[in-house]
Order: sequence, then structure tokens, then C-alpha cells
Amino acid sequence: MARLIKLLFVLALSFAAALATPGQTPPVSQAPAGPLLKTNPKIALPDFESAKAETLASGGEQAELIYAARIDAVERGTYDSLIVVYAKPSKTGRDHFAVILREGQKLPLIADKKDKLARAFPSGDKYLRMGLRHEEGKAPLVRLMAATRDPQKGEQQRNLDFQFNGSEFVLVGESLMPLPR
Repeated sequence: MARLIKLLFVLALSFAAALATPGQTPPVSQAPAGPLLKTNPKIALPDFESAKAETLASGGEQAELIYAARIDAVERGTYDSLIVVYAKPSKTGRDHFAVILREGQKLPLIADKKDKLARAFPSGDKYLRMGLRHEEGKAPLVRLMAATRDPQKGEQQRNLDFQFNGSEFVLVGESLMPLPR
């Protein structure tokens, strides 16, 4: 939050300086070339840098940032949460992890509390996308979706629903459905 206030302050000072010197245009800052993140090309640069730093800190050198976005995961309309999804290599492929950064807190999204690695999905699942569903009077549902392989049904989509309970994000629902084509 403090970072956002500082950014707005700097922008306001820049705008005031531009108005104070008529006839001169302020220099335009160079935007990064190309998408910052293939799965979310519209992510702001400070959020992207925070997501990269979290991926490196939590996942190590081998971790790969998969997805990051500024969301309202605790209260509708307050975009004070940054979701970061990253993958680390494992013996069975890649394990996916998800964490929500909020006001200096690191709140992991864990599919199974007994999992010592604290993965967002069971091992072998592949991240597809995330979504939010707002409900009146409740914290929003954060849905993580992954592709999984079911021996009888083939390729399936696993949906994991997390909700903030005041101190952490807890798994409140899980479902499997045919993968949309």
C-alpha cells in the first residue's frame, strides 16, 4: 500500500511539474518491450517485479513464474492482493505453488494441508488459469484451475476454491470436470 502511495505521489509531482513549465512536455518513460508475462501481459511493472522476487525467494533459482495478477481476494473492490503462481521442477515434472501477497503477508494457497511441500495442486497437475467469484457478505472465492489426468476419464480440469477466513486462505471446495475443448 505504501508503495502505491509513493508511486501516486511521484506521478502527481511529475504532472505538476509538467503544468508549471508550459511549452515543454515531460519525458515519456519507456515501457518494457513485449509482454512482461505471457499469461498476463497487462500486469503492472511493480507487481511483476514483486512476483519475480517472490518466485525467486520461495522457489529458488529453478522456479519459473507462471502467473501473477493484482486481485481483490479479500474484499470486493479493494485490489490489495497480488497472486503469484510459480512452478518448480520435480521428479514427476513440475510442481505448482501459489501464494497471495497482501499487506506484507505471504498467504499460501495449499491444496492439501498434509503436503509438506505446500503445493497448490497435487503433483502432476498443470496450471491452467485462475478466477474470482464474489458473493454478497462473504470473502471472494479464489479458484485455481489445473489440468489433471484421470485414469478412467482421461484429461480433466481440477478446480480448487479458496476463501479468506480472516487469517489465511483455506480450501473450501474441489471439483473435477471434463476439460473444455
